[in-house]
Amino acid sequence: MAVEIILSTVIAASTVIYTATSLMLWIESRASRKQKLTPMMVAYLKTTENHSILKLCIKNIGEGVAKDLSIKALQDYERLGKSHLLLSEIGVIKNGFNTFPPQYELKFYLGRLTEIYKKDQDGFVRLEFSYKSSDDRKFKEIFELPFKQIYGQNYSNPPESYIGQIPYYLKEINETLKAIDKVE
Repeated sequence: MAVEIILSTVIAASTVIYTATSLMLWIESRASRKQKLTPMMVAYLKTTENHSILKLCIKNIGEGVAKDLSIKALQDYERLGKSHLLLSEIGVIKNGFNTFPPQYELKFYLGRLTEIYKKDQDGFVRLEFSYKSSDDRKFKEIFELPFKQIYGQNYSNPPESYIGQIPYYLKEINETLKAIDKVE
């Protein structure tokens, strides 16, 4: 009789543990599915390869598609120092974007870094993003991007990327060839 009670208790405990484990796996799989559907739009400032021009980058770093993306320029900016090239007049900001896939990125030139540093050192760009996931969850985020956070950043010479290294080394070769021509 004692053996039957022990076996029944072990089976009941195993069933409870198995049920709890199955429930935790189900919750985790739902969270994974939700993550696969969730977009995550970000805006950030970056310089070009030669570090002379500042650009605004808009990217979906999430795993899901961002639908019905609308961007408002809460703090507008004159791109390239021209009053007719307002940030708010860029296509994606003015018209929105129906479908913004994962890892897709848009880049917009704001101006020469030296000119921005002289004229608008304390300036910033403020953008409001509104979008939905494919399962119609709504997201709203505000990005404030101050220009001064990009100043004084170190960069490598030669550039880190292969694309950036090509013009660097071509320039080095050209200077070496010119030096050889002068010697002869």
